[in-house]
Amino acid sequence: MKIGARVLKTGIAIVLTLLIVRWLNFEPGLIAAIAAVFALQPNIHRSVKRFWEQFQGNIVGAIAAVIMVLLFGNSIVVIGLTTILVLALLQVFKLQSVSTLAVVTMIAILDAPSLESSDSLVGFLITAGERMALVMTGVVSSLIVNLVFLPPKYESRLYHNTLNVTGDISKWIRLEINSLTDYNIVKKDIKGLQERLKKVETMYSYYKEERNYFKKVDFSLLRKKILYNRLVSTTRLSFDLLKKLNRFQNDYNHLDEELQYRIKVEIDMLMSHHEQILMKYTERVGPEDDYQYTTHSEEHFEQTLVEMFAKLFNETNTHIEPRHFENILSIIASIHEYADSLKSLDRLTTSYFKFHAESNELRIDDETMDL
Repeated sequence: MKIGARVLKTGIAIVLTLLIVRWLNFEPGLIAAIAAVFALQPNIHRSVKRFWEQFQGNIVGAIAAVIMVLLFGNSIVVIGLTTILVLALLQVFKLQSVSTLAVVTMIAILDAPSLESSDSLVGFLITAGERMALVMTGVVSSLIVNLVFLPPKYESRLYHNTLNVTGDISKWIRLEINSLTDYNIVKKDIKGLQERLKKVETMYSYYKEERNYFKKVDFSLLRKKILYNRLVSTTRLSFDLLKKLNRFQNDYNHLDEELQYRIKVEIDMLMSHHEQILMKYTERVGPEDDYQYTTHSEEHFEQTLVEMFAKLFNETNTHIEPRHFENILSIIASIHEYADSLKSLDRLTTSYFKFHAESNELRIDDETMDL
């Protein structure tokens, strides 16, 4: 069983909320605890942004509840109608993302047992204000927990998850180009890789939203975001290459031996280059150590990959299915996209570690292997 930071922070937020509620003598604490669970966000920026949105949404829910009680009472039918009204208003104000808590606030006010015993308008408004305060207590507690406890280490998590996904993609690509795989087995594993890659991209989107609230502009963080954006997008291109190799496996296996060997060499060099760049992130390889795969290719081959393909296309008999050449050309296009992205990633990585890393190093911890 694995307990992540999000699980721990949820528990801490609930404890903190209940302590505050008891200290302020608010009842029932269950409402505040529920609000704390719904309000917890994956990063600090979303917590700050969501706090303001939830405040606005709760105001809408509270005002609608107060008006409906004053006009029609707090019967079950009125609660249902008020829910519809609140949800419609939230759509108008573009606050649909906080509709859950707004409805919780509304129901907490409409269903308060003390409403029926309130002798005056002031007593009713005090009760409504207390219920609103209960919900906001949970929201504030979640914000405090995200700011203080277990801040997410997205740089380290992004690196290690990308490293693992890239390693698995490279493993399957090497098996594909050596014709050592079964189509259906690889296709099944590709689905798993796709889900993992989506999680990496989601993690990057959280990292991209991070802000430094103590500086006007944090250029160091901006540079890191650009670096990780290219790292994730390059991993996506390597995955796209794997999908094409698997999809057009039959065309590749029946390709001319010379061109097939050339494709194999090109891809193997690109993956070696990718692995070297990943080592630069942890400074196990120096930024000045460049992988000259282009030079190696020129030394071994007289023609470029595209020229070899064009020559084969012109020399081959016309009875061969045209789709065969289209599929091979699609693989070559993916190889070139992958190569261009690697060159860009290498330039960015080299530049960062040469000029910026001394004062703003990447925060990459060693991967934990706890049993």
